Amino acid sequence: MRSAIGWAWKALLVIACIAYQYSLHVSVSNAQPGPLHTILLWLPLAVLAAWILARSRNKLLWMAALLAAGLFVYLAEHEEQLGLAAVSGIPHAAVYLFLLWYFGRTLAPGTEPLISRFARSMHGALDPEMARFTRKVTLAWCIFFAVQLITSALLFAFAPLGAWSLFVNVLNLPLVTLMFVGQFAYRKIRFPDLPRVSLWQAMQVFIKDASPSKSAEVR
Repeated sequence: MRSAIGWAWKALLVIACIAYQYSLHVSVSNAQPGPLHTILLWLPLAVLAAWILARSRNKLLWMAALLAAGLFVYLAEHEEQLGLAAVSGIPHAAVYLFLLWYFGRTLAPGTEPLISRFARSMHGALDPEMARFTRKVTLAWCIFFAVQLITSALLFAFAPLGAWSLFVNVLNLPLVTLMFVGQFAYRKIRFPDLPRVSLWQAMQVFIKDASPSKSAEVR
């Protein structure tokens, strides 16, 4: 029973995120002011403020940064009606820049690639073939993150705003899912004898690997 409730909450969260992203895309494309536009504009900052107040140790510093972000969004909306574009575009760029750095730094000589570390934590010691494979997968994710950033920048600069919003707000999650599925399908074909690992288990390993980092902790 408890497990079913947990899965129901996860499903509702996913549905809510998809609905929010789609609503954001519609509002960015239409650029029509209204109650929904205003809610979508300020909801992320309100949620972030609540999280900072509940979790941050240095509340004054983070609230000052949040106020600066709020001022930027206000000016972008007031001057160019690009507030919603800033609300969706800045987090998209920030997340993929962080992931590109987080994965890419592990490809330096003498460093264990991130996917290799994940595979070792789940399967134990890696043979040379698996080590080469996981290094290539780490590189493939870096390329994916870079393509996301470059495509977003090119669409924002040269395409209609609706096309850029479609890529950033609607296609983002399906593309990430497709990348995950492609990686797991190829691994299953290449190494059929490896124990099965679900996407959820892989995400848990990633969260566990990232969470102990004190540099990423909100203070």
